[in-house]
Amino acid sequence: MKAGTLPSPEPVPNRTTTETTRPLGARPAAGTAPQRVLLVDDSRSIRTLLKIYLMARSFEFLEAESAEEGLKVAESGPVDLILTDFHMDGMNGADFAAQIRASANAKLSKVPILMMTGDPNVAEVRALGQKAGISAFVRKPVSCAQLMTLVDTILPLPRK
Repeated sequence: MKAGTLPSPEPVPNRTTTETTRPLGARPAAGTAPQRVLLVDDSRSIRTLLKIYLMARSFEFLEAESAEEGLKVAESGPVDLILTDFHMDGMNGADFAAQIRASANAKLSKVPILMMTGDPNVAEVRALGQKAGISAFVRKPVSCAQLMTLVDTILPLPRK
């Protein structure tokens, strides 16, 4: 090989995406409407990462950049699960969860809520979330497997 040249790359087999190459995880039965997940986080990159982590469940995603916007989205249509950050400008995730639990909409008030935080004072944040009625709590950074386990626990697959 001459200096300054790179070897030819080996050919890569032509693969098409199939069910077996997707992330492992439970999937809803065929003909079942996708469950709707509301992602409430002031970081677009975190919301994108959460969507990537949760792709195995074929969710329909709704997004909000703030708790206030999240309340409007949650009240505008059915939601099956809410994932919210604790630290956001304005209303925090615990106050947001408390507002959801206090909703006059009986179905919305019972929606599972997963609260996340990167705050070093985990015990205090967890206590605030539990007082507000969250269903589950996780510390950031969260792994894909950890998030899927929590989601599968608090939001069963829909039945046909």
